[in-house]
Amino acid sequence: MEILFGGVRGTTPRAESRFAIYGGHTTCLLVTGAGGERLMLDAGSGVHVANAALEAVSGLDLLVLFTHLHLDHILGLPLLTTLFDAEARVELASVSNDNEGPCRAFERLLDPPLWPLGLDALPATVTYSSVPPGKLTQTEPVLRQGNLEIRGCAVPHPNGCTGWRVDEPSTGASFVFATDMEWSAAGPKHREAFLATCRDADLLIMDGHFTAAELPDRTGWGHSSHDECVAVAQEAGVRRLLITHHAPDNDDVLLADLDRELNASWSGASLARQGDTVILNEALREGRNSL
Repeated sequence: MEILFGGVRGTTPRAESRFAIYGGHTTCLLVTGAGGERLMLDAGSGVHVANAALEAVSGLDLLVLFTHLHLDHILGLPLLTTLFDAEARVELASVSNDNEGPCRAFERLLDPPLWPLGLDALPATVTYSSVPPGKLTQTEPVLRQGNLEIRGCAVPHPNGCTGWRVDEPSTGASFVFATDMEWSAAGPKHREAFLATCRDADLLIMDGHFTAAELPDRTGWGHSSHDECVAVAQEAGVRRLLITHHAPDNDDVLLADLDRELNASWSGASLARQGDTVILNEALREGRNSL
């Protein structure tokens, strides 16, 4: 299983040269399974990076799964090239209390005057899936994409958010994606559920928007600190940690310093970078770095 980091920035894209190394695009991951299945997690401006990998495949069956529907996580969707392939099938899925799931949000996003083309004008076949919150479980998959099994866990964030675990039984690979989570706001039951979701995963990709020094003045903002990410990863027994959702004003110089401090605290931890591809394989399970 391969994971392409299309975007790792939080809140708003940054295009200046001083953000070029770690990247300025907002959240988007593209997962490719061993059988060629494709799963996209969130559709921020990082969709631009993922498009290059998707354009090589026509007639694609793509599941786009959202952690939540805040603008920085959906603003790239109108430019997803797979939507303009008449032979492609695109499923848009999120946790929702109603049967429409993300449908109404995207009808608003892709509608004049915000966008010239509505959903009904897109050539691809687009469907929607709504996952009821009560169906989230650490045991049974709530969604499948080819051979990929997907489980979820609610995480604390304004308006709600879901952390997703993706397992590939055929290879044993697994990872958890938990962007936009305020760990300090999680009660005992939420913490227990999230740790169970992460247990023994190959990789945890977690929101570390703030440093420990910044966190006390930002209670209720919906994000975690680097130190909290390390503590969660170690308690859950994950093999590697990549921290994402970098604060929009944190440039490459600052992030490089934070990256060194992070790696010094735990050799299994580092900051995610836009454009990087992570391969989850046996080498990672044996403790060798395949990132």
